[in-house]
Amino acid sequence: MDRIDCLLAFSHVLDSGSFSAAAIRLGTTQPTISKRIAKLEADFGTRLFLRSTRRLHPTPEAWRIHEKVRVLLETYDDARAMARNRTPEATGTLTISVPSSAGRNVLMPFFAEYKRLNPQVDLDIRLSDRPVNLLEEGVELALRIGELADSALRARTVCRLPRFAVASPEYLRTRPAPETPGDLRDHVCISYAGFGETSQWIFEGESGRHAIRIDAEIRLDDADAMLEMARASMGVAILPGWLATGPIRSGALEQLLTEHTVPSMPVNIIYPQDTGPSHRARRFIDHLLENRARLSEVMSDGLRR
Repeated sequence: MDRIDCLLAFSHVLDSGSFSAAAIRLGTTQPTISKRIAKLEADFGTRLFLRSTRRLHPTPEAWRIHEKVRVLLETYDDARAMARNRTPEATGTLTISVPSSAGRNVLMPFFAEYKRLNPQVDLDIRLSDRPVNLLEEGVELALRIGELADSALRARTVCRLPRFAVASPEYLRTRPAPETPGDLRDHVCISYAGFGETSQWIFEGESGRHAIRIDAEIRLDDADAMLEMARASMGVAILPGWLATGPIRSGALEQLLTEHTVPSMPVNIIYPQDTGPSHRARRFIDHLLENRARLSEVMSDGLRR
């Protein structure tokens, strides 16, 4: 039995989550996939998948070897393409984690373009503001907003995200608009919980940098929900450009402290450091970098609907 076929079966089962889906992708039968996995388990001397009545569960050993298997298969594809004087195709499943609001409001057109350019790649897009563990959860790429802590990850900054302090006109009729960052201590603050237990909002102006301690009465882990709270006149929020600029333009929200700026945040795409990105992941990174000017514009101003 061809070892490459066994490794391909393993890779497709891991990507798709089932023997039957892997069989369809490889144009064979489920029993054939089962035999190839069994052969690989015998060669490796360990179980790779645990079967239950509802789900197929990769073992810790399967997750540990999957990157090595991916690199081996891509090396084989590279050699075959080189022999045929062709460019290697991007195939398989690209699993990518993106922040919920950015995914909904900004990134879907970029994913659609990528899919049209790479029709052999399946997309598994996970919208979540929870910081995922890429290696443990089988995620190949993640888009993260904000400064990154040191880790075993590589990062490429694709653009920066402007942010704005806003409140509704109705809310501002209940108390004076803040004239200085320090005035925010007298306001109801709506904060983003995704950055941890932060109690400071940062502003920059001609007089320097201001770090204001705030007592957030409302904390949310979703930027879209923060927008709705601000529009409901519940308080002051700092929102990303893609959510803030439209309501500011329409008058639904007012930008506060216009003599100051809220520092922008880097938008990074990250991937494990110990192995390089796959062909499909590299092409997605290149797609974002090639379109970074448009991505930056949409991050700043949102999708025009």
